[in-house]
Amino acid sequence: MRRRGLWAASVVLLVGVGVVAVGAGFAEDENASGTKCSEATLHGRYVFAQDGFEIQGKDQVPFAIAGYEDFHGNGEVDGVFSANFNGEITSKERASGTYTVDPDCTGTTTYPQLGAQNDLFIAPDGSMFTFLATEPKSVVTSGFDLRGTAQRVGE
Repeated sequence: MRRRGLWAASVVLLVGVGVVAVGAGFAEDENASGTKCSEATLHGRYVFAQDGFEIQGKDQVPFAIAGYEDFHGNGEVDGVFSANFNGEITSKERASGTYTVDPDCTGTTTYPQLGAQNDLFIAPDGSMFTFLATEPKSVVTSGFDLRGTAQRVGE
């Protein structure tokens, strides 16, 4: 029985060391690749859907939004969306804004006419990103949920 316990402990230790080694190697490879993003990383049409709540005093008002955004690769973005804010429907509304992308593949979109701003977390190949609403502060979304994920569907 004691021998079996030592064998199991050795396997757990070796697997643990292997995971640490693989994890460290992956992190080194990722940093060594020199992946850098820029505004050109986001180029083309991305579809999205998100839902969440708008906080109004002590109330939480539900909403859902779906649409697409056309990123032009130069910091300009246009989009079309439909929304349902607690039963109030907006259909095929157009909006335009700007975006920035940092070398670490994070960024920001800003839609001045909507008073909206989002933080972006971008795949290095530009194929998809996730976002989280940061303005207005009363809007709370689940941007890290798959429903808050955008994915490239065309050029």
